[in-house]
Amino acid sequence: MGQNIRRRDVIRAVPLVVFGSAVAGFGRFLLGCSSDGTPMRTQGPTKGEGPATDKPTDGDEFTPGTGEPPVVASEEPPKVPNPQWESRAKQLEGEQQRLYGAVFTLEAPGPMVGKQRSHVPQAHVTVENALPRVTVLVEHVMGKNLLEAGAPAADATVDAAEAGKADASADAAKEAEAGPPVEAGAAPIHYITTVYLRAVVAGKDTVVGLWEFASDDAAPPTVKFTLPAGVTSVVAYEWCTLHGLWKSAALSV
Repeated sequence: MGQNIRRRDVIRAVPLVVFGSAVAGFGRFLLGCSSDGTPMRTQGPTKGEGPATDKPTDGDEFTPGTGEPPVVASEEPPKVPNPQWESRAKQLEGEQQRLYGAVFTLEAPGPMVGKQRSHVPQAHVTVENALPRVTVLVEHVMGKNLLEAGAPAADATVDAAEAGKADASADAAKEAEAGPPVEAGAAPIHYITTVYLRAVVAGKDTVVGLWEFASDDAAPPTVKFTLPAGVTSVVAYEWCTLHGLWKSAALSV
C-alpha cells in the first residue's frame, strides 16, 4: 500500500516539475542573457555606447552666450535688394514650407515644441557711429560640438565655409551657388548655417543682412549687421540643419 502511495505521489509530482521547469526557462528567456552572461538591453543604447536613436534635446543643444564679440557682417550699410541674399532666404523658407509649413517662433514652435531656448534668435539694436546695427545671437551648438543629427545624407557634406560668407561681392555669390546644408535632419552633425534679417524697405519685404556660418565656427553663433537707411523694424531668422527655420519677434529700430 505504501509503495502505491509513493508511486501516486511521484506521478502527481511529474506535471508540477515540468510546469516549474517551463516557467523557469521562460523567465531566463525574458532576462535574455547574452553568450557572455551580460543581460540583453531592453532599451536603446545610452549616450556614448553606440548609435543614438533619440534626437538631441534642447538641453543638449543649448549653449549660453559667452560674451565673445560677434562676427561683423559689414561696417557699412548694405545695398539692397541683394539677389544672393534673397535667393538664399527664399531657398530656406521654401524648405521650411515643404517640411513643416510655417516658420517656427517662440509662441508657435509647432512640432519643435521645447526647442525654443536653443533656437529662437535673440536680437538687439545698437547705434554706432550714427549707424543702426542689429546683433543676433542663437544659443545653439555648432558642428565642432559633434552633436549628431541622425544618418548623414550623401549631399549634405558641403560646409558653409566652402559656400563662402554671403555678402554683396561677386566672389561670395559664386561660392554660395554650392549652398550649405539645407534639409532639416540631413547633416551628420547639426548646427546653425544661416542667420538673416528681414525688413520693409521702400514698401517691400527685403533681406537686409545675411551671414553663413561654417560648421566649426564658435558656439553660440552671433553676428552683427549694419542696417540700410529707412528701416524701422527687423525680424531675425536662423536655419538649423536639424530643426528648421526660426524667427524672432519684430524688433523696432
